[in-house]
Amino acid sequence: VVGGTEDDNGIEVPVRHVAPNFGNTRLLWNRNRLKLDAFVIYNNALSLNQLAPSEIAKSYLYATDANGNPFSPSWYTLNFRMQYQINNEFEITAALENITDQRYRPYSSGIAAAGRNLILAVKYSL
Repeated sequence: VVGGTEDDNGIEVPVRHVAPNFGNTRLLWNRNRLKLDAFVIYNNALSLNQLAPSEIAKSYLYATDANGNPFSPSWYTLNFRMQYQINNEFEITAALENITDQRYRPYSSGIAAAGRNLILAVKYSL
């Protein structure tokens, strides 16, 4: 993340709006009309020296380290989704997201993400 652009003094600094490494990993299981999906969503940390100067100036968006410097901590969520096809017309879905109730903020968003949440849905197709 460090490098890629220069400030007014010719010093290489982190590029603006480059997000930390992130991704998701899934375990999917399908059997007849049942689908199960266990997945992890994760995001790496960015330390103070990896934040662009424009992001450091927005310290209210970030956590602070022991020295009071802003940084973006790593985070992950554990999630589970189930889908069942009752018949040709009806399908039900249930999901439990952020099972461990992590408090986190997606990089540079300024808004804390939802805690543990349950989603229930019924789908009807003609």
